[in-house]
Amino acid sequence: MKRSTFNYIADIIRDYPTIDDYIHQREQELMYRYQEFKDENVGGGSALNKRDESVAELAITVAEDRRLNNLRRNERVVRESLVESDAITKDIIYELYTRENCVYTLEGLAQKAHLSLAAVKKRRLRFFEKVAEKLGL
Repeated sequence: MKRSTFNYIADIIRDYPTIDDYIHQREQELMYRYQEFKDENVGGGSALNKRDESVAELAITVAEDRRLNNLRRNERVVRESLVESDAITKDIIYELYTRENCVYTLEGLAQKAHLSLAAVKKRRLRFFEKVAEKLGL
């Protein structure tokens, strides 16, 4: 696996604990867009209060937003990969990537799990390959 692909997947996994917040934030950005008020009532006349975007158009915008769909896909792929993994692999991924304050190094995890350093690296790589395959990388 290329180093750039490995680092990309590592970033996705690091974002996994807060990805629900990112999804919610993006949905809010799409639903409550900032619209600059245009005063079309220059010189008198009646003001029409028109809504530029209907509810159907908003639903289509939310459903088709590329960034939102990528966030949802990343969340789903990491969640499914974690569910399919064994307890030791989950622990390795948690300790190295999703824990708020990283405590262990690879060697520390190997000692904790009673595995060799190569076995820990192999499990991590297998997990990353599973995520890459599901992401289509």
